[in-house]
Amino acid sequence: MELAVSTRFTTADLARPVSPMHLLGGGGLTAALSAAGTGVVTSGGSDLTRWRADRVEDADGLALFLRDLDTGHVWTAGWRPGDEAYEARFGVGTVEIIRQDAGVETRLCLAVAPAGALVGRLQLRSLDGRARRIEVTTLAEVVLHDRAADASHPAFSKLFVQTERLDGRPVLLAKRRPRTPEDPSVWLGYWLDDAAAAVSWETDRLRCVGRGRRRTDPAMMDASGGLGGTVGAVLDPVVALRTVVAVSAEGVATRAFGLAGGNSREDVSAHADALGDLGAIDLAFRAASDAEQARRDRLGLDDAAADAAQSLVGPLLMGDPSLWAPAALRAAATDGDALPIDGAGPLVVVRVRTEAGVGAVRHLAAWQRYWADLGLPVRLLAVADDPDALAEEGGPVVGADREAQAARLADVWADDALPVASAKPVMLAEGTRPAVPTGDLALDDADLREFNGTGGFSADGTEYVMHLRPGTDGRLSLPPLPWANVIANEHGGFLVTERGAASTWSANSRENRVTPWGNDPVEDPGEALYLQDLDAGTLWSPTGGPTPAAAPVEVRHGFGYSTWRTVVEGIAQHTTMSISPDASAKLTVLRLTNAGDTPRRLAVTASAQLTLGPRETPRDVVTARVGEVLTARNTARGEFSDRVAVARAVAPEGAEVSLTADRAAFLGRFGTPEAPRALVEGGPLDGAVGPGLDAAVHRVALTLAPGETQEVAFVLGEAADPTEADALAARFAHLGAVADAIAETRAFWTETTGALQIQTPDPALDLMVNGWLLYQNLSCRLWGRTAFYQSGGAYGYRDQLQDTSALVYARPDLTRAQILRNAAHQFEEGDVLHWWHPPLSKGIRTRFADDLLWLPLLASAYAETTGDDGVFDEEVRFLTAPLLEEGQDEVFLQPTEAGTSASVYEHAARTIDRSLAVGVHGLPLMGTGDWNDGMNRVGREGRGESVWMGFFLASALDAFLPHVEARGDADRAARYRQHRAHLQSALNADGWDGDWYRRAFYDNGAVMGSTESDECQIDALAQAWAVLSGVAPADRAAQALDAMEARLVDEDAGILRLLAPAFDVTPNDPGYIKGYVPGVRENGGQYTHAALWAVRALAEAGRCERAAPLLGMLSPVRHGDSPEAVAVYKTEPYVIAADVYGVAPHVGRGGWTWYTGSAGWMLRVAVESVLGFGLDRGEAITLAPCIPADWPGFAIRYRLPDGSGTVYTITVQRGETPGLTLDGATLPVPHTGWRVPLVRDGAVHEVQLTI
Repeated sequence: MELAVSTRFTTADLARPVSPMHLLGGGGLTAALSAAGTGVVTSGGSDLTRWRADRVEDADGLALFLRDLDTGHVWTAGWRPGDEAYEARFGVGTVEIIRQDAGVETRLCLAVAPAGALVGRLQLRSLDGRARRIEVTTLAEVVLHDRAADASHPAFSKLFVQTERLDGRPVLLAKRRPRTPEDPSVWLGYWLDDAAAAVSWETDRLRCVGRGRRRTDPAMMDASGGLGGTVGAVLDPVVALRTVVAVSAEGVATRAFGLAGGNSREDVSAHADALGDLGAIDLAFRAASDAEQARRDRLGLDDAAADAAQSLVGPLLMGDPSLWAPAALRAAATDGDALPIDGAGPLVVVRVRTEAGVGAVRHLAAWQRYWADLGLPVRLLAVADDPDALAEEGGPVVGADREAQAARLADVWADDALPVASAKPVMLAEGTRPAVPTGDLALDDADLREFNGTGGFSADGTEYVMHLRPGTDGRLSLPPLPWANVIANEHGGFLVTERGAASTWSANSRENRVTPWGNDPVEDPGEALYLQDLDAGTLWSPTGGPTPAAAPVEVRHGFGYSTWRTVVEGIAQHTTMSISPDASAKLTVLRLTNAGDTPRRLAVTASAQLTLGPRETPRDVVTARVGEVLTARNTARGEFSDRVAVARAVAPEGAEVSLTADRAAFLGRFGTPEAPRALVEGGPLDGAVGPGLDAAVHRVALTLAPGETQEVAFVLGEAADPTEADALAARFAHLGAVADAIAETRAFWTETTGALQIQTPDPALDLMVNGWLLYQNLSCRLWGRTAFYQSGGAYGYRDQLQDTSALVYARPDLTRAQILRNAAHQFEEGDVLHWWHPPLSKGIRTRFADDLLWLPLLASAYAETTGDDGVFDEEVRFLTAPLLEEGQDEVFLQPTEAGTSASVYEHAARTIDRSLAVGVHGLPLMGTGDWNDGMNRVGREGRGESVWMGFFLASALDAFLPHVEARGDADRAARYRQHRAHLQSALNADGWDGDWYRRAFYDNGAVMGSTESDECQIDALAQAWAVLSGVAPADRAAQALDAMEARLVDEDAGILRLLAPAFDVTPNDPGYIKGYVPGVRENGGQYTHAALWAVRALAEAGRCERAAPLLGMLSPVRHGDSPEAVAVYKTEPYVIAADVYGVAPHVGRGGWTWYTGSAGWMLRVAVESVLGFGLDRGEAITLAPCIPADWPGFAIRYRLPDGSGTVYTITVQRGETPGLTLDGATLPVPHTGWRVPLVRDGAVHEVQLTI
């Protein structure tokens, strides 16, 4: 069938700032498709496929790859750099793309059937009279979620999606598991026509695209043949189908496909049934065209008006700089009353000055109805000198006094006329990377401890070293997932992986990102470094990406820095990335040595996209330059609006420095970081800066004489205001200042991690305790509050307080500061912010039961460890905010200071006073969650009870009561003691299930964590805290631990599950935990935080033969100590993971690493529970080892944190006669445990304990 064509586009048209897009819709499904073949499909408010509004790279959408099986030539059905014979046609309800490649013409036709399915038809014709066998592979990333929610945390979003294949048919299904009962089920169906032959499939994105690859160059296209066939809980879902099409010498071969959304398997299967053959697809195209014409007729739009409306779809969705409001006007905006623009969708603002502006409003109102009918909601606002003059138009209008505020929010700005998208050409990317250079760095695996085929620890354990080698295809062999380093100080930080820098932040790692946070472990995007040989024309990255040479690379992650070392074509390169010790400044130094005998002309380039906020909003970014310094501001980012980003190059004398902020000019339209157009073309950068230019790119060109070494540095940071930004740029204007700052940072970490060192028979334990756990805890959890898989930015009330409890031996000042910080985020009523974002403390007020009680528990622990009872005397403010309303689980708000304050003691007491309410079983009310956030609906109606909370509250009471009594607070002391006794009774009555302790009671009275339960029959948390709290009698403690080990420990997989069996189909609703795929994260996988409490409980119960071995089992070192182990675990073997999966085929695979409270708890469990080390009120070291019989002993070196330099070296050994000596003098045998009195004299003291 011939399709009616209204607009045609060739390659020249694709050089516009924004790809032309065409909107198709029907039956509740909408497809926004570009002339390049990219775009997004939505249904019911959810994106079915993943799409980023990136007008520069513009690479997302449904991809269709083709391979000539006889020649091996690979191409796509859409446009990619390098295409010439290309045309896109936008018709009435259709999109058609026609292109020619190596003697084959492809025609890809797309439409949305009135029933609500995207249909596609691919026609292949041989142009040279030769028969062909064409392998066709389709690929789309699955979302099934709100676009903003998915973009905010993609890795989290993906965990709720499962895939399957319909038996015997070329049909793939994907579903999103609902997080709440109110959430609809969202399904996707994707299929080929039933006549397709030899169909294979894959739904795991990691398998399709490949680590470090891009969806435009996926690993699945490296070879022909069947795809892997993976379905199920794939963790990162796609739908990919492959078939082979026979094309005769003179005929046309046709294949068809479809994609639909729905609320059930039956919905999407029905679409596949109805549109599963070529005849039905042809009818669907006719029906789609007829329906679109009927839509235009109904809305009173002729083809010219509809085409004009369609021409704005690209700018509305991706942003066209030519249609943004003037930068000066946007910058003049101030916060004011909300504009009258309800709803969602892009915003078009018309500045009305004359009758022409009134006419523009009238036309746009008609287009707005058309866009909405197609499924694209668009908001329209008029700004007029006389708002009353537009009253009869019926749309929202504001006066000219709101002009700047409207301009700042406008996606499209029309000044007294209809907006017209710009056709100004932008340079297209070249499409090919220069020849890949080679190199020959020698790597010695034998030097590394615990080497696993990819990496191992340095001899002293303070670095994790990776050896990346090129394969036969020249590509570097990368770890299965990103192996990262989180480098931070109190002011900012950045994230790197083995491929290079990933993202940078300042002040708040979520709300004030300097560069984007990718959260994509497959493509691993980020900032980039490049090196060019200006004579040979070769281009490569001195790191592991994005453009690695075919040369070995050594990567070292250390405390506060990472380095990359390689040799490429006679140029030795050593790259260091670190951070200023006292400023938000990322420092990169590249040292180059010419090992050859001829001069070399080289160029070094550093590139980053600027975010300056939580997400990319290019129109709000304004860049400027002063000499070699580039600055950037975003005045639309609230409390961070005054801040100024700074980027500069620090070059050797005689080097040529150039820069640009124009990302489109640097990459080229449809360009990628693998081959930026500006570098492929060569020459200095264009120097462009200004509004909407959101990159920071510096190029340094230099000449290296034979044998010469030179250094180039790049600084990327941010300051509080323009004055501080100038000072930051000036401070790092010289290479010496950069080197001094890096040295100071490294010295800080050496000092901090060296406070407590151990030597045991378990070298894996030593490696973690002697630096890596403390570094992870402080750099990532406390300072960075972000990582590759999760970017919080906020302080969690329970989270960072636990984290700093593990710093009490090395940095008790940070523990104390966090206690005060937490107290300052409590409301007068006693409840607290569950989490809050600095600096304004915006956060959520909730009904979580446990948050507040961590303050009395850990403040008491701090005082008992350090003897600093004065922390309870500190006066700290309260906050005030509206109370939660009836039926309101939580609310995001910005509290204010209440005007009242109280001692930390009073703050802590109020948390307990608020937590004494109990339910019908005498157990604490669970509210909208206890420690397990995912159990947020067990007690939301106010009746559900938490057994674990009973143990936890008992622990908090036991810890805090001595301070209550010491202050003579008799009424509270009596009340607390009575309540503690009642808890003891209730927990051992209704909390006991017969063989273990229960977990909770739902609002409806049903029990969780019982043999009566259909799912979650046992939970490790309750068993561990029954012991840790001392509530469980010895016999029941033993039974509970036996049951926990028997039912939750899987030593073959090396995991200790949180609960079993996982939630899946139970009629009870525990909360969003049930939405997780069974066996993932809290839902039946290992949640390492709780697993460590389980080990602590085993030690507390005297099960020393089990505690240390299970702690070793949980160690990431053991999960990654061989190539086989790495293939299963995949994540970093040098930092602890928050979770380890327990569902096939991912059993034993590491989950989210770095940003987890497990780091602090592993440190505490190892040092306190297994080695038995502790401090008694700052006056003595206590020793109570719980080590297995096959350990002959261990040693500890502890430096007091008071600056005196006093060191205690402790040797513990087995012997016939127990005893303790200090500096050779025998200490008395104690009644309550081994105790070594402390002196602070700057000396080294020898302690020997015989057990």
